[in-house]
Amino acid sequence: MNSVVLAAKYLARKKSRAFLILIVFFVTNVMAFTIISVRQTASEALEDLKQKQPDGFYLDSKYETDPESVIVEGSAISYLSVPHLITDEVIEKIMSVDGVNAYAVHYAFLSGNIFDKNGSPLDLVAYNIPVGQSDAAPIRGVSDSDLYLGTSIKLAAGKHITSDSKRDAMVSIQFAKQNNLDVGDKLKIIKSGDTSGIEVVLSGIYEISEETDETDLSPSELRENFIYVDYDTAVALDDGKQGTISGGFFVDQPDKLTAICTQVQKLDIDWNKYSLFNEADDSVIDVDSVKAVSSQFSVLTAVIILAGFIVITLVLMLQTKMRAKEIGILLSLGFDKSRIVLQHMIEAFIPAGISIASAYFISNYFISSELFTVGSISVSSIQTVTIVQIIIINVCLLIISIWVSGVRILYAAPRVIFERNN
Repeated sequence: MNSVVLAAKYLARKKSRAFLILIVFFVTNVMAFTIISVRQTASEALEDLKQKQPDGFYLDSKYETDPESVIVEGSAISYLSVPHLITDEVIEKIMSVDGVNAYAVHYAFLSGNIFDKNGSPLDLVAYNIPVGQSDAAPIRGVSDSDLYLGTSIKLAAGKHITSDSKRDAMVSIQFAKQNNLDVGDKLKIIKSGDTSGIEVVLSGIYEISEETDETDLSPSELRENFIYVDYDTAVALDDGKQGTISGGFFVDQPDKLTAICTQVQKLDIDWNKYSLFNEADDSVIDVDSVKAVSSQFSVLTAVIILAGFIVITLVLMLQTKMRAKEIGILLSLGFDKSRIVLQHMIEAFIPAGISIASAYFISNYFISSELFTVGSISVSSIQTVTIVQIIIINVCLLIISIWVSGVRILYAAPRVIFERNN
């Protein structure tokens, strides 16, 4: 008779034993699925942090109402808000913190019209909203486009703007294609309300890394129309009337980012004027807490595997002892030990397999719920690699547990087995 059929019949007769094995495996697998999923997510988060170089944080200006900037619309009067500029003194204080090794800054927001070398106006990229008479290209002055914009854009051609750049500009690949521009072309930027303008050279063409739907934005708001220029060019366009409104600060040891940001927050800086945030998600990623979670759940994984092995072995030892006479009879009839072990394994694999399937659905529902959080670790679902790991763990536990629980009886002579159990 087929071994699987024999196993099924045995389990049907010994329902209480089968149910006990099922419950033991179910509890072990639910805990294993949950703990290994958290450990896996924490490990991946740490790996992502290692690959993101350089790592750092941003300092942004807060805005306040300017009583001198008045807008009159009919009988209504409103005031414009202006940013608190980031001074050289603030930058020097942050750069003095141990671990901060580089920075890049962003000049105040500007807008203007872009012309080619022949003086012809260039067209803005537009989607659902057509270009209007008031639309102008957003101009962004940066001291180092690779450092400051490294996570949001990637270079398609040419070179990045650096602190040594003079009269250089970068445009998006969409803007370049629409106006047949190439690296090395000369452009003229005329700020809104001005007439003279400044001539720049197109040093780079970039692609936007982050995919977002901007089809309902006006041309002046589209990132595809952002013109990046070197910091000195932005100052010249604005006659130095404004200044730095954002700065990116980068560290040489990403795993020390949390500690470094804590030091920065203790500096003698008026924090009512500035906001500190991480480039990834508007808050400083707590690398230390992620490491702690990864370490703790690695230990928990080992504990669960060991506890599962002990409990399963004890249950199978009890079952093997109760079947000692049956094993003795089979050995007397000439049955091979490996065949007996295989039969016991199949009998244990059936409830173990059922427990894996049920534990997967219960654990997946639990860890994907809004109530499940482990520090800054967010687990959305159980990964395929975790399922494979659980199956391997179950198979290994069964093989070792069955061998340990049955070795004393299987390798004894049938006569000895009968004598011990009379």
